[in-house]
Amino acid sequence: MSHLPIRKLTLYKQGIGYFERQGQFEGTAVSLVVPRENINDTLKSLHVINKQGGRVLGVDYETPTDKNTLLDDLPIKLKNRSSMVDLLVSLRGSLIMLQLKNDDSKTGRLIGVESSLDSEGQNSSVLLQREETPSQIDIYPIDQLSGISLKDNRAQADVNFFLDMSQMEQSKTAVSIQLSEGSHDLEIAYLAPSPTWRVGYQLSCTGDNEAVLTGWGIFENILEEDLEDVSLTLKSGRPITFEYNLYESYLPTRPQVSDDPTAFEEISQNPLIAESLTTISHEIRTPISAITGYAEILLRGMYGDMTKEQQESVEMIQKSSQKVSEAVGNLLGISKVKIGRGGRFEGDRFLKHQSGPLGDLKASSAYFMPMLIGNAEPEYLTYDVETAVSVRRKQSAMVPIVQKTVHFKELCVYNGDKMPNHPLRVWHFENSTGKALEQGPVTLVNQGTYLGEGLIRFTGVDDSLQIPYALEFGIVVSEKAEKVTSGTLEITFDKEKQRAIVKRFTIHSTTHIATSHIKKEIELLIERRDPNYGEFFEMPKPSTEEKGHTRWSLIIPGNQEETFTIKIRTIQENDVDISTWKEETVQKHHKKKLISDNRYEKFKAYFDEVSKANKLVEENSTLQNEHLLLLNRQQQLRENLGALGESKREKVIRNQILDDLEISENRRRELETMLEQINEDLKTIQNNQDKKIENIFD
Repeated sequence: MSHLPIRKLTLYKQGIGYFERQGQFEGTAVSLVVPRENINDTLKSLHVINKQGGRVLGVDYETPTDKNTLLDDLPIKLKNRSSMVDLLVSLRGSLIMLQLKNDDSKTGRLIGVESSLDSEGQNSSVLLQREETPSQIDIYPIDQLSGISLKDNRAQADVNFFLDMSQMEQSKTAVSIQLSEGSHDLEIAYLAPSPTWRVGYQLSCTGDNEAVLTGWGIFENILEEDLEDVSLTLKSGRPITFEYNLYESYLPTRPQVSDDPTAFEEISQNPLIAESLTTISHEIRTPISAITGYAEILLRGMYGDMTKEQQESVEMIQKSSQKVSEAVGNLLGISKVKIGRGGRFEGDRFLKHQSGPLGDLKASSAYFMPMLIGNAEPEYLTYDVETAVSVRRKQSAMVPIVQKTVHFKELCVYNGDKMPNHPLRVWHFENSTGKALEQGPVTLVNQGTYLGEGLIRFTGVDDSLQIPYALEFGIVVSEKAEKVTSGTLEITFDKEKQRAIVKRFTIHSTTHIATSHIKKEIELLIERRDPNYGEFFEMPKPSTEEKGHTRWSLIIPGNQEETFTIKIRTIQENDVDISTWKEETVQKHHKKKLISDNRYEKFKAYFDEVSKANKLVEENSTLQNEHLLLLNRQQQLRENLGALGESKREKVIRNQILDDLEISENRRRELETMLEQINEDLKTIQNNQDKKIENIFD
């Protein structure tokens, strides 16, 4: 059976490869041997074109049954030792011809083998029923036999099948493409798992801020055959790929028909219900995939501190969890579906869960990670190796995929969060190679001198790239955190809410002290991550602002020291009830020009009313105390009055007490009148205060 060589190979970053075999041959079948674990990908993607002569008749492949199980089911059973005896035992009842060493032959039906006691079976005998005289049975010692001819077609087929199964490779599967007779010019293409290809780079400076960027694609030949003069393509694209079991067959269970006409089994063959059940089970898995995907984003710190994007992700997690509950509820509801009058489905609201025009395909959690790619046209993500590649099986190879001269600028950047004490030496260049650069390590060389190593992140065409490769020990940077200052920035008045909106600020400042031990002047870029809350405050114009970081240029003369201070101001906004403000607070805000003169006058009018109210409250408190003392005094006088008798002297005292009670009662009535008036005045003042407050917001 013919075997076509691989002529083209395309490898993808997801760990898959697209293999293309080509060739001309004479024959009726082409063999394709693939690892057993790859057979599903091969079957789902197999593409066969007969470019010249004949037709493709079909594709055969081995049934995925365990080898030992197949051999046990065969009537032919041969062991590694005494195979002759085992064969004769297995052929009992078959028509055979025994060839004897004396050149004689005997034909008949095999009755059996009379085994001897020795382990080798050398003295065993064969019992044969003669074909011409069935009543006669002959016995022939096995050691007298020189051969056996099988006259039974069934026996021949069993022996051949046993030998084929014994030769079968358990770890591989042979796919046979059947063709019509004649000459053929055939192309065969198929998909198979393949280790993801990797990339490594080298930047070699040639002088005048120019360097040659060389990229090497690294891949492995995991096939059981050598690759000879293969056209190789490496791709960074993300085609959707998945596993689907086509190789193993199965027998679906059939429902048992129930006598109950409303039972679920009666309508389980309805295509709408069957599709709904399948889709709902898929819907249960989908939210879980979303939860995993978005949780992965949060754990990787892609959004940093809580931002709007993070809040949206959390909301997505909550929605996905809700979908799980709804899908399970709908799945349970389908079990209640039954046929009603007119053949309509009762409870058909559950049948809305159909797969839709895109089918049941769901993306894995890895696809939730956003990719920011500049100029992502397919041609930028494809690396065609210019020369044919030859790699022996089970070996790896490096092939050139990028080689281009780029212009770069050397920077000296300090970022205390990434590397304290010393700045980093950085090469900055634009990706002018015409190809997107896959992520990989890069080695930097300057005219034969090793400088250091860095990492090239995924970079689109014309995107900028910065590679830190070494520490600059000639510059030492220390950081000193300054004292935090705070205060009120602005006060506005919301008439609708009847609240004052107070904006308060806090300023954090950090001073960088850069000491140079280099003779020549050098430009140091101070880099700081943009604050999640707040803003840079009272800072000079930055040198660059990109990817959430800001840089400022600091020129340091040779062997000298320079300082640079970064200030970050955060602003908090609060709603305040101005009725809680003291007069001193308003005076302070007015002095700082946070409250206008006009509004300040309105505040003064309000505080005048407050002062009046306070005086009335104090007067009310004094009168209330006096009123209480009078009541207590009257109670005591009445008790004394009740204790007096009818004597002349006691009558005098009684009159005196009655006079005191009269005076006290008159004062009590006077006090109550005054208290009532104060309460009325307080109500009036309170109304005035409310109007004054409203007037402040005008």
